[in-house]
Amino acid sequence: MKILLVRPWVHPLAPLRDALRVSGLDPRFTRVDIEPALNAALARGQHDLILFDPITPGLPRATIEARLREHRVDLPIIELDHEPPATLADRIRAVLASRRH
Repeated sequence: MKILLVRPWVHPLAPLRDALRVSGLDPRFTRVDIEPALNAALARGQHDLILFDPITPGLPRATIEARLREHRVDLPIIELDHEPPATLADRIRAVLASRRH
């Protein structure tokens, strides 16, 4: 699964990635924390969803949604909520399953 992760670089990626793997998911991340990087990632495409950390400075959810519309990309956005990794994995599975139907 390809995840576009919108999260500050000061937060390490390994714990999130490892927790999702333990929960049975195989995430591959593209990580961005500034708008130009978001635009480049959206232009390349091929993501299954966006994980969004609301503490990302300068990149609010409204901006992400606007860029998705500009690039004509339909991706679900899951907001990180400091929940247990298993709960996040369940949310990801539910979102992906709903998109397959």
